[in-house]
Amino acid sequence: MADLADHMLELMRRAGPPAGVQVNVSACPVPFLDANLYPPTGGEVDARFCASPIPPLMCCLPCPISDWVFSDSFNTQAPAANYISIAAFILNSVLLITFIVLPETKSHRHYLSIGLTISLMLLSIAFIIPLSTEPEFCYDAITPNNMHSDLSCAWSGALLLVGAMGTAVWVLLRSVWTALRIVFDFKHLEIYKWVSVPLGVGLPLLFLGLTLPLTGVSYRLYNVCIPNGPHAFATWFLWILIFAGAGGVVLVLTVLWCLWKYALSAFAGKAQVSGYTGGGTSQTTTQRGDQPGTPKSPGKASKRGTRVEWSRIQRVLALQWRTILLAFIVVNETIYFGLVFVEQTAAIEASSHGITAADLAWGVCLIETLGDKVACLPQSGGLGVSEARIVATLILASLLGPVVFFLMVRLSMLEGWWEIIRNPLGYFKKRRGSMSSQDFIMATSPRHISLNKPLGSDTPELKPVPRSPMRPKTVPEEEAQGLDSAVAAGHEHEYDSKTADAHNGLDFGLRDHDKHDEKDMSEDEVLV
Repeated sequence: MADLADHMLELMRRAGPPAGVQVNVSACPVPFLDANLYPPTGGEVDARFCASPIPPLMCCLPCPISDWVFSDSFNTQAPAANYISIAAFILNSVLLITFIVLPETKSHRHYLSIGLTISLMLLSIAFIIPLSTEPEFCYDAITPNNMHSDLSCAWSGALLLVGAMGTAVWVLLRSVWTALRIVFDFKHLEIYKWVSVPLGVGLPLLFLGLTLPLTGVSYRLYNVCIPNGPHAFATWFLWILIFAGAGGVVLVLTVLWCLWKYALSAFAGKAQVSGYTGGGTSQTTTQRGDQPGTPKSPGKASKRGTRVEWSRIQRVLALQWRTILLAFIVVNETIYFGLVFVEQTAAIEASSHGITAADLAWGVCLIETLGDKVACLPQSGGLGVSEARIVATLILASLLGPVVFFLMVRLSMLEGWWEIIRNPLGYFKKRRGSMSSQDFIMATSPRHISLNKPLGSDTPELKPVPRSPMRPKTVPEEEAQGLDSAVAAGHEHEYDSKTADAHNGLDFGLRDHDKHDEKDMSEDEVLV
């Protein structure tokens, strides 16, 4: 460090003062400013970009530092994130209103979707606030503002903390929900809801309460305040990366499990095909003359069970692809801008604690060119973070809202809004008797989430009408009972095609307690 200071001092002597200015070697050269002229009375003093070539002289780069480390195009490209956030807020507001106004069969509302939507709205507001307040980045010529000296910084930073952390937590909860439904066929959905809602709301508020007092937020390289100081990584950045990473790991493991089940199903199907001989003669037990219910090898029953399980998983994947894709996108983006913010904060922290070799080369360039930042941009290196990465991170963060909206929106939502626009009085009059204030998030009675419905389509369980003892069993009933006994006891139950033809056309009696249409009823009875 001493060698660096001596080298910088020599350059200061050679550079000399600018024309018309009388200073001695104890004064800071252009464009640096003497920190002694700006006492630490406010703002984020630790975020000053300063170095001491000659103790006790402390020379600091003028605020904001982004004007020196980035090109002029940064100030025109970065605000795109603020304007995209306006569109994101509008889209997510429409989505939230849709969840509230439209019935569940049209909106597909779900508490996991509502929590994620609200978090993204808070994140969008954090980027919108600077557009309306046009905040001052700097408390004085060398000190950036923080949450104590600028109200806009306090609000944008707090909303960024809650929105980003809430997005990561709710996506993790959605990933766990998907894994429980696909891998474990989890049925206790009410229990999971009462665990998820406190976590989804409480964790972001908890980390907000920890981050603001311990680290605070301040302006760094943009007009949205972010956590700062040496404890920022431990109190916020680390945890958002953990939650986002955990959601990604759960999703990857779920997909790998599905691929494993697919491989088992394909192997079972190949083994069944190998049981046929030439001439079209099948070697199945029924064609060998065995009667239904005759004991068979446990291996065949296991293969049948594997094929049935893969069929169920296939249906779930086909109908939950939005949830899986949404989680992958949000997880990847969260990890990306989390890492960039960590790198940016670490670079500024490191630079504020002393002169590095890269800082020296850049400072020498600024002194020799009398503050020509354009000529010195190649040496600045953006303080360890490139300008393009910062702009990309800001835009990706603001694009999360529109991406989630287009993945959550469904044709049934548009149909529901069209019904309201066409006949608003008649629509709400029809719903008045059936809709209660509890329909927003919680239902008064437990509801069953069908696997053949996308996330957010909670529908009541459909129960078959008790069958009269005189009414013959229908073919699907017989097949279901035969399949259950075959998988459970290692037996196969094969049926003659004539029996199936004889019973085709017989109806199933279903009681639909919420009066869903016939299409919803037929869909709900498919999956086991």
